[in-house]
Amino acid sequence: MPAVDTRAKVNARAKLVARADGSTSHRKRHQIKLDEVAKLDYLAALPRFSTPGPALKAAGATPSQLARWREEDGAFLAAERQVREGIADELEREAVRRAFRGVRRPVYQGGLLAGYLTEYSDQLLMFVLKAMRPERFREKSEVSVNPIVKVVAGFDPQDVL
Repeated sequence: MPAVDTRAKVNARAKLVARADGSTSHRKRHQIKLDEVAKLDYLAALPRFSTPGPALKAAGATPSQLARWREEDGAFLAAERQVREGIADELEREAVRRAFRGVRRPVYQGGLLAGYLTEYSDQLLMFVLKAMRPERFREKSEVSVNPIVKVVAGFDPQDVL
């Protein structure tokens, strides 16, 4: 999304907030605009960095601002969740690619490139199978409980069970 459109949306939202509360000062409106710009910059940077820390740094924001945004702005929280889902989809695609198509690694002999070897990840393949077919590939464990009840003077264990 072009920066001009983003800035226009931020300005429009700040005007609506200011109009809703006629007592809002110019300084407060300016801070609201800066906060909205930082939110949009963070959401734009998040897919590039995949984690909040670097995305916040790129947006010029702090972790405490992020916590406040998440708490006070439901639309922001929904947008962030959507971006995170996109990141998770990308990670899943990469895991599947590495499991099925592998990763080409260079092989050297005598200091010269002799060719490439494709390595596959059995571990990633198992994770993908467990996620997509948990009923068939999950870890199976059985738990059985054998109650052992000790007799205590003046206490009937059947009352508890």
